[in-house]
Amino acid sequence: MQIEKLDGYERVPIAAATRTLLCDFAAGDVRRPLHHLDADWEQVFQGLCRNGLLGLSHRYLRGWEPRDYPPPEFRRWVQRTYRLSAIRTMLTYAKINEVLAQLAESGVDYMVLKGPALAYAVYPDPFLRSFNDLDLMVRERDWAAMHRLLVKMGFSADRDLPQPPPKLVPQARIEHMKYWHKRMGMLVEVHYDDFLHVGLASRGVEAFWRRAVQVDVAGVSVKTLSLEDQLIYLCAHLHYHNYTRLNWFSDIAFIVRDHAEELDWERLLETVRIEEAQVGVYYSLHFLEQLLGVGVPEGVLAALRPDPFRRWWHERYMPEDRVLSLQPMPRFYFSFYFRPFLQRLLPDLLVMGRRPEKFRYLVRLLSPPRDWLVHHYSLAPSNAPIHYLLHPLKFFYHIVTDVVSAIVRAHSLSPFLRWGRGDTGEMGKN
Repeated sequence: MQIEKLDGYERVPIAAATRTLLCDFAAGDVRRPLHHLDADWEQVFQGLCRNGLLGLSHRYLRGWEPRDYPPPEFRRWVQRTYRLSAIRTMLTYAKINEVLAQLAESGVDYMVLKGPALAYAVYPDPFLRSFNDLDLMVRERDWAAMHRLLVKMGFSADRDLPQPPPKLVPQARIEHMKYWHKRMGMLVEVHYDDFLHVGLASRGVEAFWRRAVQVDVAGVSVKTLSLEDQLIYLCAHLHYHNYTRLNWFSDIAFIVRDHAEELDWERLLETVRIEEAQVGVYYSLHFLEQLLGVGVPEGVLAALRPDPFRRWWHERYMPEDRVLSLQPMPRFYFSFYFRPFLQRLLPDLLVMGRRPEKFRYLVRLLSPPRDWLVHHYSLAPSNAPIHYLLHPLKFFYHIVTDVVSAIVRAHSLSPFLRWGRGDTGEMGKN
């Protein structure tokens, strides 16, 4: 069997039976009965590969009876491919440990996010959780030190930013910096103070660091998020990526179901309130229950439920039936930045929290600091004055062109959309 894609990040059309079986495997619960369906098992297998579920499906099938279902051929596909995936994971751990060992000696404070830390802290076997890169969180004040360290280790940065770029407002943060090591074939992504993919520094940055815990990753002790913060982070990450992969639901399922006694729900709710992270956490936990049948304690979802205005707009951008179908759907980015207007800025302002800080950012954008203007447009300092006039015009120009392009696209599609609804005017008459 040829694998179409291992670890995909886009949804593809699948049958209803495939969706049901993928959810069974993604639950990560060996006691859960597997639905007995007349499925396209090649499609199920490809879905397992794309969604990072090979480890969980292999573990499930080892103890599953009867042996004639799923088909033996499907079992062989999973077994062979999981072995290859486990070898790849083992090699990835070797690379990661080489990096972590050098980081441990550097004195730079950092956390490991997702991937290896999650595999060792939450999963019953770390090889059940596949990953391809290393995500780190550092305080922004340690940006330059981490940059120098990674470059010294042979990594190349995707942008020439050896120190934090100028800001419009103190809370502003870039999404991350990517560092690639050509010889090792390894990617490191470094994040700075933004724990929840907001586009702004988290309000409780130091609280996240105080609550951090140690976890042993293949012999190297590293910091990672506390269990409650881990759950919030994973929910925000899943929502930010528009629920494109089922193994991200699996991460949350293991915490909610298998580590329930360790969770302090009051602390989690207080952190969500401080960060105004209700939308991402609520919808991720709600969809978790709908897809994998893993629910949170009574009252938690009610406490997290966003206001009606946000829920209405969220349904417009991310319809529940489309999310739960696992079928392809348009993507919007719920993380604050001023471009693109229709795909990122407007959805974020309508749906997500911390609006006052975002509006202050936008006001400052109309008359930005000189160093920000010089950096943003790669200007010589002497050319900055004229850009105080040009910059607001460019900002509004991007908004207008984005809106006009959307109108043109909608108009060009409208006859087909009307036909799809059965509303075709004269063309629809018999």
